[in-house]
Amino acid sequence: MSEGTPLGGGPLRIGTAERTAAMKALDAHLEAGRLGVEEYGDRSASAANATVASEIEALFTDLPAPHPVLPGTTPLPAVPPPTARMPVVPPSATVAQRGTAFLDVAAPRVMAVVPFVALVLFFTIGGWWWFLLIPAAGALLYGSHHNAETDRAGDRERDERRRERRERRGDR
Repeated sequence: MSEGTPLGGGPLRIGTAERTAAMKALDAHLEAGRLGVEEYGDRSASAANATVASEIEALFTDLPAPHPVLPGTTPLPAVPPPTARMPVVPPSATVAQRGTAFLDVAAPRVMAVVPFVALVLFFTIGGWWWFLLIPAAGALLYGSHHNAETDRAGDRERDERRRERRERRGDR
């Protein structure tokens, strides 16, 4: 006797795990737009009340994968999803390095201290406006900070990507 066959030879009963798997598969079909809200509700109610595997199987006869794995059935191999083109990283790509300029080193340290300074000023002098130091310091330290070296590297990468696209299209 095989593992998934019941002793009496009748329909194979399912449990909570199988009903939950069916609900998750129906969720995926709803998100993909294969089921309308009303039909999803009907099928979900049927899945929640199912007691045998054949009742769950009947809910997925007209739907592609994903299907729930039920006892006594052999799951079909899943079709891998279509893949998009992955971005090509040129072999000369370098890892971005942390800057060594004063603001690159000092800004994170200053920002770590600013909330505490605002808190001390709030309790000693009073006034909620001291907490405005936090976003103001962030804007001053990071908002106008401009790293010319990083900009040049970004420009080179963008130009290289454009050149590669032109070569692939044959525009050159």
